[in-house]
Amino acid sequence: MFELKTKLTPISVLTLSALIGIAATVIYILIATQRPWFGFTFIPEETSGIKIVKAEGPSAHVPVNKVVVGIESQNGKIDLLPIDLTIEPDGKLHTYEIYENFLERQGNISEILNSRSVTFISNTNEKFTVSPNNSRPLSTLPGEFWVQMIVGLFAWLISSAVFAFRQKEASAQYLLLSGAATLVFAPFAAIYTTRELAMPEALFMWLSDGNFFGGSIFMASFVALLLCYPRPIGPKWIGPSLLALYLIWFVLQQMGVFSSMTFARRFLVMAGILSTFILAGIHWFRTRKDPIARASLQWFLLSWMLGTCVFAFFILIPQIFGIDTSQMQGYAFSLFLLVYAGLAFGILRYKLFALGQWWGNIVLWALTALMLVVFDLLFLLALQFSSGLSISLALLLSGILWIPLRSFVWNRFLYHHTLSREDQFKQVVDIALTPPGQDINTRWQQLLKNIFDPLYLHETRDITHCILKNDGQILLITRIGNIPSLCLVYAYRGHRLFTSHDVKLAEELVALLSHIIDSRSAYEKGVSEERQRIARDMHDNIGAQLLGALHNPNTERKDTLIRETLSDLRDIINDTSRTGLTFEEMLADLRMETTERLFAAGITLNWVIPSNSVPHLEVPVMNTLRSIVREAVSNILKHSHASFVCINIQYSEGAIHLSIEDNGKGIDMNQIERGNGLANMESRIAGVNGELKYIKIQNGLHLTARFPIEGARVV
Repeated sequence: MFELKTKLTPISVLTLSALIGIAATVIYILIATQRPWFGFTFIPEETSGIKIVKAEGPSAHVPVNKVVVGIESQNGKIDLLPIDLTIEPDGKLHTYEIYENFLERQGNISEILNSRSVTFISNTNEKFTVSPNNSRPLSTLPGEFWVQMIVGLFAWLISSAVFAFRQKEASAQYLLLSGAATLVFAPFAAIYTTRELAMPEALFMWLSDGNFFGGSIFMASFVALLLCYPRPIGPKWIGPSLLALYLIWFVLQQMGVFSSMTFARRFLVMAGILSTFILAGIHWFRTRKDPIARASLQWFLLSWMLGTCVFAFFILIPQIFGIDTSQMQGYAFSLFLLVYAGLAFGILRYKLFALGQWWGNIVLWALTALMLVVFDLLFLLALQFSSGLSISLALLLSGILWIPLRSFVWNRFLYHHTLSREDQFKQVVDIALTPPGQDINTRWQQLLKNIFDPLYLHETRDITHCILKNDGQILLITRIGNIPSLCLVYAYRGHRLFTSHDVKLAEELVALLSHIIDSRSAYEKGVSEERQRIARDMHDNIGAQLLGALHNPNTERKDTLIRETLSDLRDIINDTSRTGLTFEEMLADLRMETTERLFAAGITLNWVIPSNSVPHLEVPVMNTLRSIVREAVSNILKHSHASFVCINIQYSEGAIHLSIEDNGKGIDMNQIERGNGLANMESRIAGVNGELKYIKIQNGLHLTARFPIEGARVV
């Protein structure tokens, strides 16, 4: 709109705007209160005069529900008419001739009221004299007064705050101008619409004309704003030219060019509202491949439809058809705050990515409300139905049309078809169970493409969690194991931004895939460990037993050992290693087995019986002890050439101590080879936090092992 030569600091703009807004508000309140106050609340009477519905303060002695038809004082006398209580002249007084007569009557009544005492004359010729207060108490100003004052102040502050951070943007400049206009038209209306009875002619005229002027600038600035927001549509001079047009129109109506006040003060405003919809449609078409601009436009449409358009449909349009809506006008001004809040968010690009989830539904409901108003006016004015029948038919038709309209618009324009949750779950499971040799990363990327349909997808640096970037243009997906972090740009082929809902969905998919991959890894690890256990048990136990059977000369005993070996093999595979045996029973079985193995090879065994009570051992410890004894005996049979073996198992100091000594040829500790047997023994002893040592003696080898038993129960 204009080029700033020097950019003010944001704090300077905010401070200055706050001072201006507060000063203007204080002045408006002083104007509203610096009038004589009688304490009356009036309503128009249908035939003539006005009716007292409330009397307080100076007029507390006057009975209510009296119809006042005239007033008199030392300054004159005048009859009172229902028109004297007109709230909004623009909406009820259709011609300027009526308006001028109304202003003249306001001036005459105000002059009479500006006396030390005033006499109110009822339709029954009763007279009530009241001495007014010199000023009106703040507490007597009605709620609609404060609503309009707050709207003016906050609209100015919001637009100033946006301008403070976007000073060189034309959209922020036009928004600032509209805020200044609102600081004029809303408080001006608050003053004259909440007057007690009358105010001076010149003051009323200035306030009413100022309200129209502010409203005109407000509408012109919003149309001009849409010419450059969210993207420029035409040359820069169109915006200022539009403002000039509204100013010229204001001057022409002030000069008396128009006879119809309703036309002069409503036509250009309604034309401006229609223009905003046309311009919004153009923007909607031009931003179909620009998600940021589209989201900004959505903020405008949402705030505009819920704010200005609702105000127009419920306040301004009915006035054109002769329906007095001035009673609701004061509170309806609060709708303008929605306009400023929405535009502020859009221009500042605040949470653009969170808007697309719900703005469509709100727009549909707003269209339904518009449909309801249009039908009601059609039945009420065109078909002359009663108000009750009119609203009933309007509700019925709106309801009938709402369901198919919502379904069509939602499925055609708002809903993006994607994979169902069931399909998403199935594909995530398939990805997690990707067979070796296939690219799990490619399959994961394809799933994300199927769900979010981004314009671009590529790998990126590692991130710790899924996040949005660039106002929702980018969705970052966290790393999952060996699957790298991914960057998705522009959702649904650039038709919209990513939203917080997309982040939540991505986090759910990541958590599900990560959980399944971890579960699969844990399963595969368990399978590997189980295979190693079976291999160790088969090497230590089955190998030792088969070796004993091989060297046993007794055929019957050999068959028995082989059958027991097969039984042990089943136990090893099922991991049910005779869990019901006590430690003493296990030692007895192990002693018998070891004796037979050594005896068959001609080796004498000395088995030292434990000298004290032995704890009840857990199965893993007993299995480890049994396996080490078997493996050690197997090594003696294969390599030692011994003739004597001593095995000593004792319990002391919370541990089982094993000692195996033979008188064979021994072993060179520097050249020891760790085959499966030695490796298995070391692995098993480590699994129960034990210790295993080999000690070379003069004739043979001495093996010692220690098995700690923490918290074991002594039996």
